[in-house]
Amino acid sequence: MKKENLNTIKQSGFKIPNAYFDTIEDQIMSQISIKNSCENSGFKIPENYFETIEDKIISKTQQPKVIKLINKKTIITIASIAAMVVLFFNLNLFNTPITFDSLDTETVETYIIDEIDLNDLNSLIDTEQLSQTDFINYNATSIDNYLDEIEIEDLLDQ
Repeated sequence: MKKENLNTIKQSGFKIPNAYFDTIEDQIMSQISIKNSCENSGFKIPENYFETIEDKIISKTQQPKVIKLINKKTIITIASIAAMVVLFFNLNLFNTPITFDSLDTETVETYIIDEIDLNDLNSLIDTEQLSQTDFINYNATSIDNYLDEIEIEDLLDQ
């Protein structure tokens, strides 16, 4: 047996009858006419079937159970959470007001000494409105008593 290459084969190996393509159209049309001529295909549809089918289907289906997404319990829960959040921020639990009574004298003194410059104080105080008599109640006897109590040795040590 001789092996042939595919590119050298001249015949495909398939054969068709003579005048096959001339008569194929007539054969197909005759088969179609036979199928269309059958009156009894084996399937019957009742009269008015398509007019009444919708009503039959609706009558047989059940009404679905409706579950409300927002009910009374959900509204009460959301409202109570919102009220707690509003109260939490309005009560100011973390903000305690600072009053002069709660300040320690030593803390205020160290702040004034360390942080405030004398020039800043001078710019804040209007000298026309202030005088020494506003702060000092001087009686000759009280000044003399004060000076008598001061010891010179204490002043020299400083």
